[in-house]
Amino acid sequence: MAEKEIIEKNLKEYLEIADYSFSKKKFNSAVILYYKALVEICDLELLRKLNKIGANHAERFELLKMHSSSLYNVASKLFRFYRDSYSKEISETIAKLVREEVENAKRIISRNKKD
Repeated sequence: MAEKEIIEKNLKEYLEIADYSFSKKKFNSAVILYYKALVEICDLELLRKLNKIGANHAERFELLKMHSSSLYNVASKLFRFYRDSYSKEISETIAKLVREEVENAKRIISRNKKD
């Protein structure tokens, strides 16, 4: 399977399980999975623009900052909640915010495909 197809498959899986976790009020799990979905969205955009993806969060942020500032803004804004989800209780409000921002990121790459 090609890299793009693997990323798309992972994206679909993360979103599906994140939505399920959210519906069961498992907000920490939902935030982790929504952020993983966001990483896949970012990787799709980097793959489209540069034909490469970041090897880790730091490299991905650097590439996004240079080549997709709108996705960089979303990813950097949400990274704190992703980190917090490992050691703090995530509220429904935060989980909703993360979910909405991931939807926003999907719209961003959808618009960028048309450019």
